Amino acid sequence: MSKRIVTHCTSEINTSGPLTADDLAPGVLAAGLTRSSSPATSIRTALRQSPVLVQLPDGRFDSARRMLDGAALTHRVRYPTMGRQVLYAGPELALLDQLLLHEGSLALSTGGAVSSSFGEFGGWCGPPGWLPDVPADTLLAFRLQNGRVTVTPLHHEPSPSSPATERLRLVLRRYLRSDDGLTQWQSQHTLGTSMLRALAEIPDLLMDPLPPLDEILQLGNERWGREWPIESADGVRNGKQVVLEDLPVGLVAALERDAYNLGVSLGELTILLLSAATYRTAMPCRHDTEAAWLSPPGGVLPGLVEAGHQ
Repeated sequence: MSKRIVTHCTSEINTSGPLTADDLAPGVLAAGLTRSSSPATSIRTALRQSPVLVQLPDGRFDSARRMLDGAALTHRVRYPTMGRQVLYAGPELALLDQLLLHEGSLALSTGGAVSSSFGEFGGWCGPPGWLPDVPADTLLAFRLQNGRVTVTPLHHEPSPSSPATERLRLVLRRYLRSDDGLTQWQSQHTLGTSMLRALAEIPDLLMDPLPPLDEILQLGNERWGREWPIESADGVRNGKQVVLEDLPVGLVAALERDAYNLGVSLGELTILLLSAATYRTAMPCRHDTEAAWLSPPGGVLPGLVEAGHQ
């Protein structure tokens, strides 16, 4: 019921602007979403738990979609984007990522929409050509306008020491160091929540493109796990070790969780997923693990090297 209240109220806020729980109560009651004798209290409790709503200092609630309209978030691509349809977003796009997960997809200004393959993986999937063709280390600006996302390369690097950047750094560090349960401040959910609070305080905080949030806050060590070794399944290829480089922390955690839930080794699950991705087929059966190993390539694939050959 709380999710339905959040969905209903978010729609009203997107249409009418920020509203108080008392303003929202008649519509929630008319829709039969609560039987509480104090509907405003139930609404307030539900909205405070939503990752895409924030309570403003005057008591009204506003939505991430409205607050982000016209704002720009930046992301530095780690590899060339030619032909890529999937982007692995990090904490620098946490606020957009939370909105994407909540709504299921976000429309693109160029047509089509971007969706999330696996929220915990941070994978954004879009139609062919949705990402500009740019080389590694290019800065991309993601701007939400009138409900549609525009992705453009930035040809001039924003200064990491400009007054606007320093203002963002100061307000975010103040919220990230608060004592209201945001202790794991490196997580995307926490950073997204803090960004909403910052925008509630300073609405024009992101109107001009700034350096990526992970660079402003120096989150690099939290975002990327380097040299992540996995062992192949016992008895397969003599237990050869493979090292995966520069994997997002969320992806590593999700793989470990799924391997545990499936009752298989982390190496076995990773091998099966890699082979499925390579051949663009459904995941192979477990007894096909040995067949799932690829023949040694002529050259080393980016991001995948054998131990001892780095």
